[in-house]
Amino acid sequence: MESKIQFSQIEIALLGLNIGRCQSPFFDSSDIYKQILDGQYDLCRLKVPGKDEMVSSRLNKIGLPFFFSGSIQKYKTRITEKPAGNYKYPDLVFEMYDGSQDNLLREMLIDTWGNYPIGYYRTPYLEHLVTKEKEIECVFEFYKKFNLHKDHPDNRIMFMKHGSEYVGFFGLNIIDNNLETHIGGILKRFRKSGYFLDQLRYIKEFCINHNLEYFIFGARNENGEAQRVHQFAGFQPIGSDNVFHIPSLLTLSQTDPVIKELPAEIVDSKMLFQYIFDHSMLLSESMIPEARGISFQLNSFDSPVLGTAFKIKFSFPVLTADELLIVVSIAQENALTCTGYFRRFMQ
Repeated sequence: MESKIQFSQIEIALLGLNIGRCQSPFFDSSDIYKQILDGQYDLCRLKVPGKDEMVSSRLNKIGLPFFFSGSIQKYKTRITEKPAGNYKYPDLVFEMYDGSQDNLLREMLIDTWGNYPIGYYRTPYLEHLVTKEKEIECVFEFYKKFNLHKDHPDNRIMFMKHGSEYVGFFGLNIIDNNLETHIGGILKRFRKSGYFLDQLRYIKEFCINHNLEYFIFGARNENGEAQRVHQFAGFQPIGSDNVFHIPSLLTLSQTDPVIKELPAEIVDSKMLFQYIFDHSMLLSESMIPEARGISFQLNSFDSPVLGTAFKIKFSFPVLTADELLIVVSIAQENALTCTGYFRRFMQ
């Protein structure tokens, strides 16, 4: 089954990295590696089923750096009737986002998702390149565009207003005759007030009123409080997804890349390895000379035909006082055939 990486245009524009996303029931290692090289990605966010127990082994075969970034518990519950009882707050108002409440939407996102927006900010290498503030702006731009009801009639965002105060919000997406919600939250100061249960009541009634069979959503497993509320409300867990980040960093460089021509006398893989390692060491000595920790890996999807000329690019996506990452890209006829990662760091 093909696992297609899709360019994430909003993240690319705001974060300055060539980012792709892929959700795959089962990916092929060589296919993912080739797509990353062909797309010149700096980062691939890969979401896979939690039951895929060999995912780390297959990612390790790719040879690119990868890091686990959390898991998401999935829920899918058939909604057959309106919930019994009444709203805790009968005067609670549900107001739809119409494009004029951008400041409100941004404030809601910062208060509910600001501490854990996407998760790039805490991934090795990316932690030097991305901030929570930039991530939450990506989330804001995505939902203000794709959940604007007038442009996307199956999608909407609902704000919850009690009296003069907004207390929370949530997204609604109608997909394949089901209702899905991918984002939402109650503002911190109102989280003990029971508004979340009124939100769930509204969602169940929405399903009945629109003849939607299932309510589907996910919640991060590290959010134990939300998990307890979802199970208390009777929602049915159906499994989980695991998220991995692959920071291949093929285009970014903090300083000008260094381009070399691979000499024709390099005729075997051992000589190639030594040549690249020696040049990486030489470059690193001038950039972070006090660091003693060193790691190096050379990966090849399409083995280069040695004995012919190649261009080798040494780029520097991470360059701090404590850490240097050199990404080595070997190209033949403008196509990447080989990548390498040389890391030097303070221990």
